[in-house]
Amino acid sequence: MKIQLYLSGEVQAHFSISPQDLQSDAKTPLSSDWRSLWRCDHLISTDDGLEHLFIFTNAVTHFSLIMVDRASDFQSMLGSFQQHFALALHEHGQDFENQQIEIDCQLLTDTPGPMNLRMQLIADLSIECLLANDANIDITEEWVNNYESLSYPTSASDAMRKRITPDSNILPFRRAK
Repeated sequence: MKIQLYLSGEVQAHFSISPQDLQSDAKTPLSSDWRSLWRCDHLISTDDGLEHLFIFTNAVTHFSLIMVDRASDFQSMLGSFQQHFALALHEHGQDFENQQIEIDCQLLTDTPGPMNLRMQLIADLSIECLLANDANIDITEEWVNNYESLSYPTSASDAMRKRITPDSNILPFRRAK
């Protein structure tokens, strides 16, 4: 599986990623695998500018992972993201043997419209939770991934679990008499 990753303008600027390194999603076939399409946004930085928090959100389930950048090293952050993603898949019911996530990411631009509003909501909720919990990333991830509202009645964690272990409501085949 290849990860296709939308980058916000702030992420591109922070890591000095050239527009030539990004592919337009209008010209790039997007993967049909729900696990492969993600968006990365900058959340918040410390006052001294030494630590930066970024949020990776899955386009299908809206499951989010928060990564810390201390060295402005995009490849290291991608490696951390993929390790955390593999662990999250395992925690939601997928065996490690069934996980094939390539470290090579395809970087995309031209953010899809419907995802923008949801991403802004997730980012705002994350910042609010980080500030309320002394910047505890684990608490924030758990809270954001279990958040439900009238607009989004299924939590991101439940949505990911359903993708990994779909309901088996298939009726058994019965022979006609």
